[in-house]
Amino acid sequence: KYNPEINIKRGYLDIKDNVSFLYIRDALRCFGYKGGHFQKAIWHIKGTSKYLWFPKLYKNKDWDNSLSDDFKEIKMKKTNKSIIIGKIEKKEWIVFAHYKNVLGQVIYKFLGEFHLSINKSSNKCWVFERKKTKIIIKKITS
Repeated sequence: KYNPEINIKRGYLDIKDNVSFLYIRDALRCFGYKGGHFQKAIWHIKGTSKYLWFPKLYKNKDWDNSLSDDFKEIKMKKTNKSIIIGKIEKKEWIVFAHYKNVLGQVIYKFLGEFHLSINKSSNKCWVFERKKTKIIIKKITS
């Protein structure tokens, strides 16, 4: 179930397939990553405008991120309600949400491709809207 090879051979990721991974590096492997353990929340797919993002969609020490009930919108806010430092750019975010499954294991669940909504965002809350529920891996990695 958590094996990236299944998705690589299939050639796509689709939310209908309930795609999840135990490790960030397994999600990265779908997009050509060859390295070992990886613990950052963001990874850029070289030669593209696409990034993989592994947000914790619950309140934690630094962030208070949330996912809408329909899974179509992510709101990103600082826990201390301060201004988010960074440049609002048009990037494409392939999202694997950091979750704990029913067994208590941390997994990274594929939620689709999200784009930052400049109209809905402010300097204290960035809003990302889902644009795709299916990602063709070969189109990105070739």
